[in-house]
Amino acid sequence: MLIHSPRNLAHYYRDQRKERGVTQVAVSEEIAVRQDTISKFENKPDNVRLDTLFKLLSALDLELHIISKNPSDLADSKKAEWSEQW
Repeated sequence: MLIHSPRNLAHYYRDQRKERGVTQVAVSEEIAVRQDTISKFENKPDNVRLDTLFKLLSALDLELHIISKNPSDLADSKKAEWSEQW
């Protein structure tokens, strides 16, 4: 999925959470944040902390991949594969 804004990411996250039948409370308990933190992210994501974002993604087994918009950079990136899980 191509994400262009915090709102796009928050909507995608919310949709994935609901599709999997996971409540905000369940996510909050798993990653040790308050339930209202998840609600704030899903409804007004502009100020989410990066560490919170990665915890939220991890709770749903989601990953964040960043790639260049430049097609020639994509060819170079395939040559050097990342070996770490983080």
